[in-house]
Amino acid sequence: MSTLENIEEFEPQSRTGAILYTLLGAPTLVKIALGWLLIVFFVAATAQWIIPFDYQATSLLSRLLPPGATDLKGALHILGTDHLGRDVLSRVFVSIQITMLVAVFGTFFGAFVGSAIGLVAARFRGIVDDIIMVLVDFQASLPFVIIALSVIAVMGTGNMLLFILLVGLQGWERYARIARGLTLSAINHGYATSIRQLGAGTLRVYLRHILPNILAALIVQVTINFPETVILEASMSFLGVGIQPPNTSLGNLLSYGRDYLLNAWWMAGIPGFTIFFTTLSMSTVGDWLRDELDPTTMSA
Repeated sequence: MSTLENIEEFEPQSRTGAILYTLLGAPTLVKIALGWLLIVFFVAATAQWIIPFDYQATSLLSRLLPPGATDLKGALHILGTDHLGRDVLSRVFVSIQITMLVAVFGTFFGAFVGSAIGLVAARFRGIVDDIIMVLVDFQASLPFVIIALSVIAVMGTGNMLLFILLVGLQGWERYARIARGLTLSAINHGYATSIRQLGAGTLRVYLRHILPNILAALIVQVTINFPETVILEASMSFLGVGIQPPNTSLGNLLSYGRDYLLNAWWMAGIPGFTIFFTTLSMSTVGDWLRDELDPTTMSA
């Protein structure tokens, strides 16, 4: 066992740790994107403590105030108010919190499920592999929104956990393909077989040796899938089948503001701006990570 431990100590690990050393050398656009994402996640984590007003409090006498206006009580509304007199800044902060909750947990749930299925397919091969790949092809051939709407039509709306799990299943087949392909490649390279011959069990080989070496590609896929999850949540909430009142999300705010685009642009414009720059920032960071972690793009 000492030989196995020595090999594990010096075994090449994934390049994800190298990201920490290249952050300072990242392009300016990537730094801006990372800065925006840090702000978004900070707001998502602290929204309940930093909102200036109760996000559900209504005041018809203060409805549709423009950004920077004050109400009859002299309170400043930095981003204005909506059609019910609710503070837009407070509602945007809480909406960011719920949207990020759905997107983060949904994305990682899909990554976990897809990666586990891919590892299972590579481990057993044969009929198990064939069945899994048929399911992967079936999932990839259907628009996920149609599947999600069908499930919600049967199960009903209002269940936050069900909605997060449903949104998280978007893109699981991509993780399954990546995990399966890279695992088969790692097995063909021979080091996994060598470690098994030294006495390591199957679970240890896959979790301790194969998974760290394919983790970089999975992380890149997470950054690609995350913006799609945000847009899916916003789309479904916009259609009225996602997050339900009294909760709110960025998609809800867009839905409420679409009827006031001419006389209260901030109701839809500000949440739309938030969705756009959040997804754009994550996509920018994802492209940078792909370049940093893909060995075919690295200079010799």
